[in-house]
Amino acid sequence: MQSLTKKIAITIITGIIIIVFGAWGMGDLFSDGNKNIIAQIKDKKVYTKDYIESARNYVNRKNKTELTDVDHSLILNDLLAEKIYEKFAEDLGIIINDDALAYYIKSLENFKDSNGKFSRVEYEKFLLLNNINVKKLEERLKKELIKNLVVKVFTNGVSSTDYHIKKIENEFLKQVNAEFYQIGNHEKISDEKIEKYFNQNKQKFSLGELREGEVVKLDNKTLGFEKENDQFYKLLNNIENDVVNNLNYIDLKKKYNIKTSLLEKINRNGINKNRLLSEQKQFKEILFSLTENFKTEIIEIENVKYLVHLKNIIKDYEVKLETGIKKEIQDILNYEKNKILAKNITESKDDDIFKISAEKYNLKIENVFFENILDNNKIFSQKNVEKIFSAEENKVLSINEKNKIYILKIKKISKNKNKIDNLDKILKNQTKQEFKTLILRDLDAYLIKKYPINLNERVLNQVKNSF
Repeated sequence: MQSLTKKIAITIITGIIIIVFGAWGMGDLFSDGNKNIIAQIKDKKVYTKDYIESARNYVNRKNKTELTDVDHSLILNDLLAEKIYEKFAEDLGIIINDDALAYYIKSLENFKDSNGKFSRVEYEKFLLLNNINVKKLEERLKKELIKNLVVKVFTNGVSSTDYHIKKIENEFLKQVNAEFYQIGNHEKISDEKIEKYFNQNKQKFSLGELREGEVVKLDNKTLGFEKENDQFYKLLNNIENDVVNNLNYIDLKKKYNIKTSLLEKINRNGINKNRLLSEQKQFKEILFSLTENFKTEIIEIENVKYLVHLKNIIKDYEVKLETGIKKEIQDILNYEKNKILAKNITESKDDDIFKISAEKYNLKIENVFFENILDNNKIFSQKNVEKIFSAEENKVLSINEKNKIYILKIKKISKNKNKIDNLDKILKNQTKQEFKTLILRDLDAYLIKKYPINLNERVLNQVKNSF
């Protein structure tokens, strides 16, 4: 069994995760020609255009400025999983007709209004906002529905067992008492070292693409009304309709006599050109969702509507070695030194190294008690709490948390004896979830074997290099 958090937090994945390239075949299929095909599974093909489209969506979704090898693996995995599920669904005789697809679309939250009902307006807005046509979107949703149905075929009817419920109960009731301190090395780094690091790592400090725009709050005062009345709502509705119909922005401002304010240049994370978190960061998502073909949108933030317009896109903003970056580099270099120190502490054979190091560097030791694996004490991330709960008593650990390094020692592991409401129900649900995960893992292995993948590595590398 995996850790409790993984049981609680895990979501049924409707796609195969294929990380090991060795599982993929390299057939003679790609000895020549086929310059537009990246991979083939039986009669299903992954084309270069499919990969490029998926990679662009991935970049936008993850707010990435560049793609790593891991990113490319995940993009390819999704495409291969999609094709495998399509083929498997055909073999199972699963057919998605128009009525089934329509029912699925109407059930999705993205297309519902404030009353929870399907809205054609919301559906069309989604199409415009994502710069996608109806046919393309419905193809994507059909593939998504196929994955969901295949997974349900294999996971419905899973039940728990007393043995596994007891095993999970022991993990759920586990408690940990520990002590820790933060390593605080803040040495002064010379300007020469800082400049050298900057020149070797300029891309690391790139802000990426910057965008600026205009914004106006669409309240009654802005639109010339003393209070919100029927005339105000009618005018607001007219503005929304014109935006949906993609009325020219300049004409829109003139038609309704709207005076806007400037949105400063910010990147996908809401950082401005001064490398500070912008006071207008709440508009970052909408700015980066707008396109050259659809530059204007109305959004709602905390029950207030805003009209937002994309004014300019700056793709190559030059980064210079300024005070803010100098401080970042100093923190980075000190962080690296702290990592080395932490490694020396945790790999030491001295049983008293925890206290010896604290005394040597004059570090304050603090105590912490975790009631269960979900209790992070507002100090550590869930991933780090899992790491702590997987350790044995007296174990000394190095914890990296938000660019800070902690040394933690497990003092005592105990069991919670207090009554917990609905414990039986919680444990049964988590046991079922664990079994579903195991079934899907086996299903992945079965499908990889049943549908071998022929990969055109040469074409794949060409496409990857284009990014």
